[in-house]
Amino acid sequence: MAWLASVVLFLMLCVLLSLLLPSPPPSRWRRGLQRRTAGLAARLHRHPVPDPDPFATLWLQTRLGHLSTKIRRIESTPHVYARAHRLMALEAAYDDLLDEACRLAGCPGEAEQKRSEEKRWQEEQELAARGWSW
Repeated sequence: MAWLASVVLFLMLCVLLSLLLPSPPPSRWRRGLQRRTAGLAARLHRHPVPDPDPFATLWLQTRLGHLSTKIRRIESTPHVYARAHRLMALEAAYDDLLDEACRLAGCPGEAEQKRSEEKRWQEEQELAARGWSW
């Protein structure tokens, strides 16, 4: 009977020890297998492309209209302090917004193409063909 009490005492100590000690880290092969399956799952799982937010599109259109109005005003006014600097800054902001609008509208374009009047005109025509107005 003494041996049965010692076995029960031993098992109770094992249970208490397992509750107190943290779980052992996974073995090396298990970690490697988890890494490989996670990589495979990431490659096989296709994330759906979300539709563009209509409010983001509206914001871009109003911002483009606002910037184009400012550009026209500076171009038409002959005596503006730091006119060239303001015009360059506004055109750079306008070009950045055109790039963002083309990305949202799905226009094919070369992002690495150098900024020019021709590229700006092409992007404006592509957006107008897709129903954008500003």
